[in-house]
Amino acid sequence: MQIKDLDKELESVFLKNGITRHAIKLIPGNPKTLEISIMKADGSMDMDTCVLVSRELSEVLDRIDYSAEPYNLDVCSFGAEYELENDEDIINSVGEYVHADLVDPKDGYDQYEGKLLEYEDGVLKIEFFIKGRRKTASVKRADIRFIRRAVKL
Repeated sequence: MQIKDLDKELESVFLKNGITRHAIKLIPGNPKTLEISIMKADGSMDMDTCVLVSRELSEVLDRIDYSAEPYNLDVCSFGAEYELENDEDIINSVGEYVHADLVDPKDGYDQYEGKLLEYEDGVLKIEFFIKGRRKTASVKRADIRFIRRAVKL
């Protein structure tokens, strides 16, 4: 069975446990690791849910006989600094701290790291600080090469 085919088989476990985002990847090694990252709608994840989902996924994988080769199953969170892959992710991150790398420098900056104030009509408004001074940048989504949640230190 291919990794892409697993989504259909595992979807009921995700729905049952309030998982709205997941990613499945096979990591080479001896044995290989089937890594399944999960997240709830509010962007959170907790250890109890990871353990519960891991048990349920393991049962499904055993039932469908996913692989004849040995592998480890690793169910985990996306982590605090996960990539914002689409508009919905960006909208859900309004009010949160983000890091954005630009396609081309703008006003002398090739990246912004700060609080995402709003996202409207394809434009992000990010508040950041330079030498203790508050600044605000408006950046078109098309001008952002990569954007992720960030941890403010």
